[in-house]
Amino acid sequence: MILTILCIIVHENDRLDKRSKRLYYELYFIVALSALFEYLGLYFNGNTNYPSWVLRVVKCGDYILTPFAVMAVLIQLRRERYFNIIVFSILTVNTLLQLVTAFTGGMITIDSHNRYSDGPLYPIYMFISLTLIIFSTIGFIRYGRRFRRQNKLSLYAIMSLILIGVLIQEYSHPRVRIIYLAIAIGLSLIYIHIAELAQTKKDDELRKKDYQILTSQAKPHFLFNSLAVIREIYQNDLETGDKALTSFSQYLRYNLDALHKKRMIDFDKEIGHIKRYLELQQLRFGDALEVKYDFQCTDFKVPILSIQPIVENAVVYGARKNKDGKGLITIRTMELDNYYEIDIIDNGPGFVPEDVPKRKDRVHIGIENVIERFKYNNLGKISIDSVLNEGTTFRFLINKKGKQE
Repeated sequence: MILTILCIIVHENDRLDKRSKRLYYELYFIVALSALFEYLGLYFNGNTNYPSWVLRVVKCGDYILTPFAVMAVLIQLRRERYFNIIVFSILTVNTLLQLVTAFTGGMITIDSHNRYSDGPLYPIYMFISLTLIIFSTIGFIRYGRRFRRQNKLSLYAIMSLILIGVLIQEYSHPRVRIIYLAIAIGLSLIYIHIAELAQTKKDDELRKKDYQILTSQAKPHFLFNSLAVIREIYQNDLETGDKALTSFSQYLRYNLDALHKKRMIDFDKEIGHIKRYLELQQLRFGDALEVKYDFQCTDFKVPILSIQPIVENAVVYGARKNKDGKGLITIRTMELDNYYEIDIIDNGPGFVPEDVPKRKDRVHIGIENVIERFKYNNLGKISIDSVLNEGTTFRFLINKKGKQE
């Protein structure tokens, strides 16, 4: 039951690639198959209705699969390649040993009542099992070194749980069959550990992308050009200069405060920030840059600083490169059945969307970060529609999630 639930959880985890999911399924299948063979061994043991060779086959499978099941937890951690080679070599030796001795009486002997007992070579199997347990312990310790103290303790607790289950089953008389319960619980806890680790890594990457987007807004040439324009305005019109300086200071403050705010913010606040940016650009370029707004809806949330890099790209590489020198930026919104749509449209030279991944400039990195943030947080869809010599439309489709709380 535990393994079935784990398979369902893995299947529903969209952040796992197909290769990772296949590895989990294979490990869980091995553990389930090993548990089945042990159950069958108990069922056929002493059951004279079946020939002895059936019991031999079942016990052979049991002794082959049990070490694999024990090591499944360690394999799930994906240790270093050389470490895995050693472990799989030991497992291979055990497999060959079991196959060779299955019908010779070396590993188990069966009496006239169809009951099995340990054969003369059984201590070799126990030695192999002990070796694998030692390797498993070393693997856990080596893996745990990279983590902080509290994370190490949780890993070592999982390791202890499994080892105690193995030792109780192997050395208790009569045997208490709990090894597979311990392994299943261990696999569950390891999966939780790996999932939390992956989540933490993704969060760190997302914070890094947020920081990259933030720093991309504070470009020296933009700051210097804006200050130069404001200085020139002050020389001719103090009132307009005050307005320009206020917009500039609010633009900078919004950027500096961005990382301390919630990642989702009201569209009105985000578009207010974009308007300040565009006002500064219009002060700089005058009639060469026109901006139009067409908002059919504004009562929704967007990721903070997610639209700004797209608008900047539309200005710098779109409208400002219009062949007639009359750049136009249009920002519009509309409400669809399942999405809120935001379009950023320019009348620039356009480009081939397939060429975007080949670019490594700062603007492309900003766009790439926005796309990654949307994809990671499952916020909706992003599309780029560009026609050469006509312009580009960058479209956000933001999922409706109730009130987007």
